[in-house]
Order: sequence, then C-alpha cells, then structure tokens
Amino acid sequence: MKQLHSGFLLAVMLLLSCESQRSTQQGVPKHKNDFHIFILMGQSNMSGYAYLQPGDSIPVPHVFKLPTIYSGRLSWEPAAHPLHNRLPSDRFGLGLPFATAYRAHHRNVSVGLIPLAFGGAGIDQLKKGTPVYDDFLKKLAFARESGIIEGLLWHQGESDTVDEEKANSYAHKLLQLVRDIRKEVGNEGLPVIVGDLAEFYGTSKEHNKPDRVARINKIRQVLRSLPQKITNAAFVETTGCTSIDDHYVHFDRASYILLGKRYFEAFSKLKSSLNP
Repeated sequence: MKQLHSGFLLAVMLLLSCESQRSTQQGVPKHKNDFHIFILMGQSNMSGYAYLQPGDSIPVPHVFKLPTIYSGRLSWEPAAHPLHNRLPSDRFGLGLPFATAYRAHHRNVSVGLIPLAFGGAGIDQLKKGTPVYDDFLKKLAFARESGIIEGLLWHQGESDTVDEEKANSYAHKLLQLVRDIRKEVGNEGLPVIVGDLAEFYGTSKEHNKPDRVARINKIRQVLRSLPQKITNAAFVETTGCTSIDDHYVHFDRASYILLGKRYFEAFSKLKSSLNP
C-alpha cells in the first residue's frame, strides 16, 4: 500500500513538472526553422548597464531567453529586461533591442537569446575551459534542440586594456574563441557581430593616461579588423553613443537601443551577402 502511494505521488510530481515545463515554454515554435537563436557574449556593455524603466519587465512578444543563473532543468522563458541576472548591475542592454529589430523584419519567426555576458570579465574569463564557456556548452546543447543558432553577438574588451600583456594577446584569444564557438555550434561560417568599444572610453581621468589610451586603441583595432581576418564577421560602430556614468565606460539607454539596431543591420547585411 505504501509503495502504491509513493508511486502515485511520484507520478503526480512528474506530471506537474511536465506541465510547468510546458507552461514556461509556451509560445516557443514547434519547428526548429521558426526559432532563430543568438548567443550574447561579452562583459557589462553586453549584459546591459542602463537603468530600468517602468514596462521593461514586460516580456517582448515572440522573444525568449535562457536564464543566466538557474537551478534544475533549463527552459525557455519570455524575454524581458534584464536579460542577464548574474550581477546587480545587469540591467537594460542591447540584446532585446536587437531581437525587436530582428522580429520586425522576420515576423514569421521567434527569437531565442542565450545571455552569457559577465560584467568586468576579461576574455580569459570567457574562453574555452572557463565556467562561463562550460555554461555556454550546456545551454548550446539545450538550445540546438529547439531552434537554429543564427549568430554570435560580441561586445567586450574594456577589461583587456588594463595592461600590455592582455592587450597584446587579445587578437589571438578572440580569434581562437570564435573558432571554438563555431566548432561547438557545428558551423564554421557562423555569423559573428562585434561592437567597438565606446568612443568615449578612454576620456575619463581614470582611463586617459597615454599608455591606457594606446591599449584601448589596440583593442579597438582588433575588433575593427576582425572581418578582415575571418569570414562572415561584421563590425559595429559606436559613433554617436553617449555614456551613463562618470567613468565613461558604459552606454546609456538610448545608445543601447541604437546599438541593438546597428547589430541587427550589420547581421542583416552580412546574411544578405551570404545569400544574395
């Protein structure tokens, strides 16, 4: 009798778990070709730093995300700001403006976002073998069962301007990371969109020493030249963007919206060149 009762309870728990899974993922397309997924990697300017406003917590229709921090089974969630929930500073960023622009031009598909950015992280904290990369592998395995991995959006490099060794090795490390991600995805031509460091970065008293500015410019050049070094890559300018902080490191809300649109435009142009 006890065994029957235990079996009944287990069956109920499994049913509730499945129902919870279905309700959480309600709206995710049944067909993989209708679900276009993007990887978001970088540091704080990818995770978002602008202050939230009323309404930002309302999910964007037909856009879903995987949680940054989670327990138990992974599942797609309706996407709202903040996309990342790793740090208290994770707020409004460029990921959802990108997805909104993408959806406006691809109304018959839904968008999935895999937020993997980590505020303050240098590239050594994101590369293969790190906890962030291991997390990427778990989420990639889950995501590819649901849809098509369409591209990698990258915004990072500020932390690698702190010393000469980091700046000098950045180009090699970025190229290797892109190769590793493409291999894991199973697409050597996976589109990669990289954004420039903020034009105002390096103008504050904290960062305007000549040696620091030289390293900042070195990282800028690495990012700008990436499309000349690998196929299917595009570069996004930060011209006209403005800062939210006195350190002149992070973008404000209007700039993240602008950057999201620019990332979409760069991706769209790149895809058009691949499929004329």
